[in-house]
Amino acid sequence: MGQCPPKFGRILVLVLVEQKMKPLASNYGVAQGSLECYLRSTNYIFKRIDLDEDNLVKLFFRKHCIASAYLPDTDWMLVLDADSGVVNPNHCIEEVKNTLFARKFLLDWANMEFSQPEFSSSDNGALQACTKYWQRSEDYDSLMAYTICVRSALGARRIWPPKLRILRRAHGFCRDWFISSDGWAENDFMFHGWKAHNLSGEWKSPFEKVPNASECTGGYLGWHWRPDTRISVDEVRSLLAETEKSSAADFPQKARIHAHLTEPEVGECYPNCDEQI
Repeated sequence: MGQCPPKFGRILVLVLVEQKMKPLASNYGVAQGSLECYLRSTNYIFKRIDLDEDNLVKLFFRKHCIASAYLPDTDWMLVLDADSGVVNPNHCIEEVKNTLFARKFLLDWANMEFSQPEFSSSDNGALQACTKYWQRSEDYDSLMAYTICVRSALGARRIWPPKLRILRRAHGFCRDWFISSDGWAENDFMFHGWKAHNLSGEWKSPFEKVPNASECTGGYLGWHWRPDTRISVDEVRSLLAETEKSSAADFPQKARIHAHLTEPEVGECYPNCDEQI
């Protein structure tokens, strides 16, 4: 806990908000309060950008454009949605590389806004490569067929040196809070999905009160956890297993596809199929 040694140079934490649609003060008080408390005792650079100041492009693609624009000013960047907050400050961000490839990748992703199908889940769909499923997607279920196609195409591989690494679920810096009902273990760092200003109502956050940056002067000062939300790593593993089983059982039928059996491989591109790679 405290300042993290700059092993890899400067780190910029970038939070992107949409003030007109969802004002920060009334929607993300818990998440942003915890983040500000964490950053108060670190040496990271912090920027919060209002996406509503630029209405030229769509919200989700704007995120990638802005991230690409700020990358040259730092060595590393952590981009967060406004509903992502810190549950356990005993971690450093140094525990995703800034290169020309990364900047071009983000810009190319952002530019795919202009070729979206009727339903694409915005940037989540545009990243993937099974184009026909993406172009035919009309709702969430049909978009999931696209996702399954991509996962099948990628197979078990997760590392493409020196360009890209795909982390396994729950193995990154942030995971969805609802999987463990805000219970957190020692290896947790951030939670995603905290869309609340305060701790009133039915939602029980990990905190007895919202972290206040003015109290966060070092160590665990300013952090007021509910003692019953601290759980073990084994408990998190068990909850993840339950989530995987229930998600598989509820997976939409129209998304249960095998692209290698249902889509032509060469019939629509012969003899120039390799030119499209």
